[in-house]
Amino acid sequence: MKTLAICLSILALLLSLPLAQAQTDTAQPAAREVSYSEPKLQQFANAYRAIVELSREYAPKLKAAADIEEAEAINREAQGKMIEAIRSAGLTKEEYQQIAGSLKSDPALVEKVNKMLQKDQR
Repeated sequence: MKTLAICLSILALLLSLPLAQAQTDTAQPAAREVSYSEPKLQQFANAYRAIVELSREYAPKLKAAADIEEAEAINREAQGKMIEAIRSAGLTKEEYQQIAGSLKSDPALVEKVNKMLQKDQR
């Protein structure tokens, strides 16, 4: 059961994975270059931060789930809240995923978003 809960928590964290993966996966050849405005990147950074917080909140709940049904319900709730966090930041899920995908092949974009995240933490 714990293995299943861990797997489900990993699924819940998938929305927050792209930025972390982009930081370590910069060797891939660049796909098409896309330019994002500063406000759009700030919206992404805000959504990313909210998703990280939700991931931290829900990971222990998923690990403590008594059975698969409970774990799936918790996972659905977490994913719903993550999508709402993206919308609250002013993005669609597709826009969030597009920017996250661009991070995989654009180290300069990763650096720009990381600076926004660090600046906002102060």
